[in-house]
Amino acid sequence: LMPFTKLLPTSIDLAQNFAFTGSVSGAGGGKVLQVVIATHTSDSFTTSGFATLFTASITPSATSSKIFVSASLQYNNYGNGSTSYPNGTVQILNTGDTTLCKAYANFSGNVSTDQTDQFDSSLHLNALDSPNSTSALTYKVSYTAAAGRFGLMGAATRVNGSTLTLMEIGA
Repeated sequence: LMPFTKLLPTSIDLAQNFAFTGSVSGAGGGKVLQVVIATHTSDSFTTSGFATLFTASITPSATSSKIFVSASLQYNNYGNGSTSYPNGTVQILNTGDTTLCKAYANFSGNVSTDQTDQFDSSLHLNALDSPNSTSALTYKVSYTAAAGRFGLMGAATRVNGSTLTLMEIGA
């Protein structure tokens, strides 16, 4: 009687179609399943308190998906007649108004009272959310002013404007 020998392939022809049953290990995750980009189209200003600057929504295709949230903001120090330095906290919040990340936005240099004489700056925030949902989710960028007048620049007046990008990442 001859012993049974299991033959293992040395390669797989990926041009063929394969149907898998059960679980596949080692295939990896982290595939980008969808991308939503919201562009802030006009300039907006806030002088005090809490303000939602802009939002974007995405509907995950699986409860195991994660949402990578990235905000790229251009802001300025336009004082609207005031020379107080604009500063405060910019944050990304999820559907449940939970803060995913935040940063302090500040101008410590010259402040202009003339809208044509603005000093722009950039701020970038990134977060990873695990919503465990297939319902529509809304993410927002907000600002809480501490002093001065915060201006978020839109695409109408700046080449790039400010954007909020949502990426669904498969598990």
